[in-house]
Amino acid sequence: MRVSMDRFQDAVEAAVASIPDAFGPYLENTQFVIERRSGQGLLGLYEGSTALEAGEGLPERVTIFKEEHEAEADSWKELVEEVRRTILHEVGHHFGMGEEDLPF
Repeated sequence: MRVSMDRFQDAVEAAVASIPDAFGPYLENTQFVIERRSGQGLLGLYEGSTALEAGEGLPERVTIFKEEHEAEADSWKELVEEVRRTILHEVGHHFGMGEEDLPF
């Protein structure tokens, strides 16, 4: 499935908006960035300090890769859900969770 960058951005913005408000203060310095492709098959990537290490490293950044998400989805609904899972997964890393701790 292919969508325009604007439509993909809508999916990312909806996923970010779905994060419960209680987590908002811990994400104030986190940038959500869209890149066309990862080149490594990644859906998303978290870079920076965790919420537990605030201010001790790189700026916090979640990168979401458009083409990898498109390859995973057969419909707009599937694309939106996959973007949401990826955002929540990467935000989990921000809160110090390892791959084995994350439900998806």
